Amino acid sequence: MPNRLAVVQALRQDIIGPHHHYYLGEIATMPVAPYDAVTDAMAAVLERIAVAVDWRRLLVEASWRHMELHPDREETLDRYKSEAANVCGECLAEALLQENTGAPDWEREPEAELRHQDVDWLTLVAEALQHRQGVITHEYRTPQRGQ
Repeated sequence: MPNRLAVVQALRQDIIGPHHHYYLGEIATMPVAPYDAVTDAMAAVLERIAVAVDWRRLLVEASWRHMELHPDREETLDRYKSEAANVCGECLAEALLQENTGAPDWEREPEAELRHQDVDWLTLVAEALQHRQGVITHEYRTPQRGQ
C-alpha cells in the first residue's frame, strides 16, 4: 500500500539517511542486511501505531472538523473520497495530530500545532535505550484487530 511504503521510507531515511540504489535496485552505500533490518523495524513501528490509534474516534473527530470548516468541500479525485465518513485527507490528518481531548474546537484551532518537527528523536531514542531492561509488554504490544 502506498501509505505504508511512504511512512516506512520516511522513518527509514530519518534513521539511516538517504541511500542510493544501483539501477538494478541494489543498495550502493551500505550493506543490504542492516538496510533491510531498519526497513523491517520501521514497518513494525507503523504497525504499532496503526494498532494504537482509536480509528473510530479519529473518524468522528475528522468528521466534526470537516462539517465545521468546509462541509461543501469535495475531494479532487473521487477515489480518495471516504464515503463512510465523508471527510477529506486534511481533516483526517488534523484529527490524528490534535492533542486536545474531548470535542476539539475546530474553529478556534483548525490546525494542530506541529511542535515536534525539530526534535532529534533518533538521538533521544538512542540515549534512552540504555534504560531498557528486556522486553516490555503493554496493551499495544500484541495487535488486536477488529476493535
